[in-house]
Formats: sequence, structure tokens, C-alpha cells
Amino acid sequence: MEIKTENNKDSLIVSEEVLSSIATNAAHDVDGVSSFSNRPVDVVSTIKRGSLKVMSPVRIIPDDDKINVSIYLNVEPNKKIQTVAEGVQHNVREAIENMTGRTVSKVNVVIAGIDFNENGDSNEPTKSEN
Repeated sequence: MEIKTENNKDSLIVSEEVLSSIATNAAHDVDGVSSFSNRPVDVVSTIKRGSLKVMSPVRIIPDDDKINVSIYLNVEPNKKIQTVAEGVQHNVREAIENMTGRTVSKVNVVIAGIDFNENGDSNEPTKSEN
């Protein structure tokens, strides 16, 4: 999919992959974002495209002259989800609008999970078990 912007002199075509890359880079800069999650498989678009490739963590939906963005991510433990989500919304909107000149009408942030760090192998005995 391509998103096209035209004015009197020039036209700009931006691919969905570029918008997705801009969104993930902007979201990654927010404190508390741990990783990205694959978005759920959309059966209809998979059948239309004929592809079962891994879905991107970002979904771009053009809406007339505006763009709707949905981003799926995991947060770090002990971070406020609302603060992280608001930071992601702000950064993604600002980055896409500054780099493409297109208006972003919505940024939906879907928290898919929390990434807990596992220390060591669960089969190894702890110091108290020795």
C-alpha cells in the first residue's frame, strides 16, 4: 500500500513499510517500551494478499487525507502503562507528521504484554538450595 500526497508542484508517495518503520523507531524512543508484538493476523487481508508472512507490529490505515496508526508493543515491568502509551502516541504522531507532512488522526497503542526479565535458568538451584 502506498500513501500519496499531492500539492500544486510536487507529489509524495510513502509506502506502508516506511510509515511502519517511522512509527516503530519513534515508539522505541519512549521510556518503558520493551519490545514490539506481532499484531493479530487479519484473515481477510491475508487471503487477499495470499501471504502468511509475519505481521508487522504496526498497522497503517489511510483515512481520506489522514492516517490512522495502530501499534502493538510490550512494556517493561514497573512502568505506568498510561504514561508509556501517551508517550508512544505523542512520539509516533509527531514523527510521522514531521517526516511525511501527512496528518495523523489516531494513534492506537495496544499493550500486548509485559516483558519480565528471567534471571538464570529455572533448573539451576539457588544459593539457598546448595
